[in-house]
Amino acid sequence: MIDAKYHWHLPLYRQAQMLATHGIAIDRSTLAFWVGYAAQELKPLWCRLRELLLASSKLCVDETPAPVLDPGRGRTKTGYFWALSRDDRPWAGPDPPGVLDAYAPGRGAIHGLRLLEGYRGIIHCDGYQAYKTMTRETRADALSGTLAFCWSHLRRQFVKIERETAPAPAPVAREALKRIAQLCAVEKALRGRSAAERRAGRQAHARPLAAALKQRFEATLDHLAGGRATRRRLCVMRCAIGTV
Repeated sequence: MIDAKYHWHLPLYRQAQMLATHGIAIDRSTLAFWVGYAAQELKPLWCRLRELLLASSKLCVDETPAPVLDPGRGRTKTGYFWALSRDDRPWAGPDPPGVLDAYAPGRGAIHGLRLLEGYRGIIHCDGYQAYKTMTRETRADALSGTLAFCWSHLRRQFVKIERETAPAPAPVAREALKRIAQLCAVEKALRGRSAAERRAGRQAHARPLAAALKQRFEATLDHLAGGRATRRRLCVMRCAIGTV
């Protein structure tokens, strides 16, 4: 029942109908009680998994929208599943993989702070403003973790610029995609090696590429007309790359 609800997205009323076709009469309220009871029984396992993940030196964090029933309004509202994940298998890391989901009514910094409370490692995330807010020193409850923005998310912005400027793609977008491809090639060459080898390889090869890319962005910004969508995106990207 629980697997059907959360894995296969079968609401309880539909499960009750399905059971009724087999001559099993179970009210939806009974199924809801069982779900709540099971959640309480599983909560210690969830807490232990969160404890183990927060002990990691690095975590991937993301939030995904999900429709949630909004009783009395006859429609759904948007909730969010915040996910913490760790997977060191590609480089033979010592820790087992793990994924933790937590529901929140929004995607503001307050929800991330609650989930990541006490974390001091590296937070791998997209460029969403809430993560920057969570680590801002001016906040009394700020995290002491370090943000590591995702190159895949950054790359998407240049793909958008390239598509919007077709059939003659903006040169800056084409160049950025080529440079990011070089960074990806460095990561591919380092995959499976020890942490010390990956760090040395990134310092020797990836860091100069990232620094050159940032300089290119800054130089390009000085020559772009104000107000253009490309300029606005580059401003955001330059801020993100400045944290690499």
